[in-house]
Amino acid sequence: MEAGVINLERKKVIIIGAGIAGLSAASYLQRNGYDTEIFEAHSLPGGLCTSWKRGDYTFDYCIHWLMGTKKETGFDIVWDELGALVNEGGEEVPIYNPEVFNRVQLSDGDWLSFYSDTGRLEEELLRIAPEDRKRIQRLIRDLRSMARLITPVDTEKWGGKDWLFFLLKHMGPVLKLREYSRLTFEEFILQWRSQKLQEAFRALIPPCWSAVAFLMGQAAQDSQSAGYPLGGSLAFARNIERRYLALGGKINYNCRVEKVLVEDNRAVGIRLADGEEFYADDIVSAADGYTTIYKLLEGKYISEEIEEIYENYPLFPSIIHLGFGVARDLADFPAREILYLPEALELPDGSRHQYLSLNIYNFDPGLAPEGKTVVTVLLNTWNDSYWLTLAEKDPALYGKEKDELAAKVMGILDERIPGFRAAVEVIDVSTPHTVRRYTGNWRGSFEGFAPTPETLSRAVPKELPGLSNFYMVGQWTEPGGGLPPAGLQGRNLAREFCVRDGKEFRSR
Repeated sequence: MEAGVINLERKKVIIIGAGIAGLSAASYLQRNGYDTEIFEAHSLPGGLCTSWKRGDYTFDYCIHWLMGTKKETGFDIVWDELGALVNEGGEEVPIYNPEVFNRVQLSDGDWLSFYSDTGRLEEELLRIAPEDRKRIQRLIRDLRSMARLITPVDTEKWGGKDWLFFLLKHMGPVLKLREYSRLTFEEFILQWRSQKLQEAFRALIPPCWSAVAFLMGQAAQDSQSAGYPLGGSLAFARNIERRYLALGGKINYNCRVEKVLVEDNRAVGIRLADGEEFYADDIVSAADGYTTIYKLLEGKYISEEIEEIYENYPLFPSIIHLGFGVARDLADFPAREILYLPEALELPDGSRHQYLSLNIYNFDPGLAPEGKTVVTVLLNTWNDSYWLTLAEKDPALYGKEKDELAAKVMGILDERIPGFRAAVEVIDVSTPHTVRRYTGNWRGSFEGFAPTPETLSRAVPKELPGLSNFYMVGQWTEPGGGLPPAGLQGRNLAREFCVRDGKEFRSR
């Protein structure tokens, strides 16, 4: 249908997946007069934006910091419209903004604190690397500039003059964003003379990623626009789910989609694993990209571009997520640390780790009983196949290796936090097998395609060649991933539907 032609028919839209992108798309479509229905393989909303309880403790898998937690910074518009930061009682979710964004232990025993406040960060960097004074001063100026960037979201009625005004107003941070997005993190690191600074930076993110992956997060801390919503990731997803259901939407849990039904190269419905079929005017997949293209659609609608993307684009790693419920108040310890290991920790899958990423949730009282604390350790791995094969062929050995890894990590943490091992009441270990089991993410990747200079410069198709009435949203259509782009994609898709069907887009 041509844009501008009014269609009064209430169209049916099926959304595959109740992650943040799927919930967002369904919520915005529902409020714009579409009859939406979500089919989710798991029993909970959120996808990998999730938490789980073990005994009295809640282990959070996803959010460490979230863009848009401060008003008038851009993505806050999306979260406000979706109800993401309003709890069940109708109150705003408290936001935790850390004093120290990250703290890195160096091989000589010194510590470098990446303070949220750029003034304190400048002092700390100068303490570590006085020989890099000019470059440090430039970095601080760039961070302050990037902190002022407002993400354009509510642009439905913008014209050319509005965009021109926006670009002129934000020219400085936009140019900085472009400059750093083209640099690999290793290229950024090699600009520094100080070996200690180079070491600290290398502990943060992979060297092939774009430097902007680090700088945007650090810059947002200075403006306090990317905090942590207390209650964690599942509560965040539940808030969006609740707003969507209040709009009259429907979610079918424990319903795994097995196939997208196609007639005359037009998506018309879905078939579930139990054989039941459902039909709609449009189908939106917010599920795993590889599964969608190569399994649900049997690889029938691909192009050379899509093949090249899935064959060559680097991925976010999968994660070994170790959670510990500790019967101690760890309020005196920093919330986030990266520990240097004199002897590298080798995982059973062959991955080696010189650093241990440690999160102490002493800032979120809702995750543990009073006087107790949740502690998590995250270990990246790109060898997902090891864990998948092991869990399927030898479940007993799979469980044993998880237990042994947890014991090794507890031994390390016992040195950092004396008495840690004795205070542990609950242990939980998630692997790439866990991710595949619950979300189906290709290779267990937690956020799709990694943010390299190459991937950030190219758009991933959200429609497939030769197939109509079918759309994709989510982590696999936005290199770099993250919750804000997922939420925004749902909004943008609803806008596109409204333009196509001659409707005025409503965001609320």
